[in-house]
Amino acid sequence: MESTIRLNLTRVLEVTGELKHFLDLGAIRLQAAGQLSQEASEALIFAMADELEDHIRAMRDRQGTATIRDIRTWIRAWIDEQEAALGVKPPGNGDRG
Repeated sequence: MESTIRLNLTRVLEVTGELKHFLDLGAIRLQAAGQLSQEASEALIFAMADELEDHIRAMRDRQGTATIRDIRTWIRAWIDEQEAALGVKPPGNGDRG
């Protein structure tokens, strides 16, 4: 039987130190989307969270186990990909931690 883990994404982002970066990405996505209703804005952020959860699960499935350091690396890579898709340049040399 395969184990299923329910992620508390906010807690994972806090523990890895990536919460601010995730929120910054959300703000960039909202700005790029233009004027949205409250409902549409929330849907965009929840969809972003779902995408990140899927990414973390896929990476864990690929690797088998994960440390906090692994998860931090996966989150950073995902955020970097999202920023690149939006044409946003990462700060400095990309080292946020």
